[in-house]
Amino acid sequence: MRVQLKDTVTLQTNLSLDQSYIVYEIESTASGNTYYRIENDAKQVVPYDSMFFDVVSYKLYGEWTVLNKSNQSSARVPEEIAYIPFWEEFYNDDPRALRAFRQVKARFYLAELEVSEIKNILESNNEDEIDFVFYMLIHAKCDTFIYEVIQFAITRLVEHNYSEEDLLIAAFEYLSLFKEEHIHAFFIDYLTNIELGNDKLTKIVSNYFAS
Repeated sequence: MRVQLKDTVTLQTNLSLDQSYIVYEIESTASGNTYYRIENDAKQVVPYDSMFFDVVSYKLYGEWTVLNKSNQSSARVPEEIAYIPFWEEFYNDDPRALRAFRQVKARFYLAELEVSEIKNILESNNEDEIDFVFYMLIHAKCDTFIYEVIQFAITRLVEHNYSEEDLLIAAFEYLSLFKEEHIHAFFIDYLTNIELGNDKLTKIVSNYFAS
């Protein structure tokens, strides 16, 4: 499910008119109000009154569960995070809660985002979003973005002088999942342009050709 700010409302802090937001919880209060818990532009996952939004996608992906809360409100949430103290644990950086949310977010990204949106992220300077997209693609074993990731890796290698860094490692790990001629050629080119060592990138490439 995705929502977008109505163009008739006063601009809200950390929300953009031209951005659509994935909904991670739908809460209904005893007074009849509805709140959407979304991740805003500041990467804060917080509830907002539904009156500010238009729904642009009603699809709820995966299994969702209704939780009844002690304040007589109820919430519809993905089953991975369907337990009462989840948000408290999440805001306190509990590893289990953070891991569960990351899994849910990855599934929703893959289901909700258009191919063009994922390509735009890979071509952006938003390293946090790029890192998350790699996490999503690796776990889903999605081969749709091989060309874009090769281009990302080529640019990144030049910018970082063939050194190890987390996004390059993630890009190489993603590409190593697939036996494809463009990946083969890219990895061969990589090996011919470095002095072989025990770095992580070379190890990924070596394992690729050894498997």
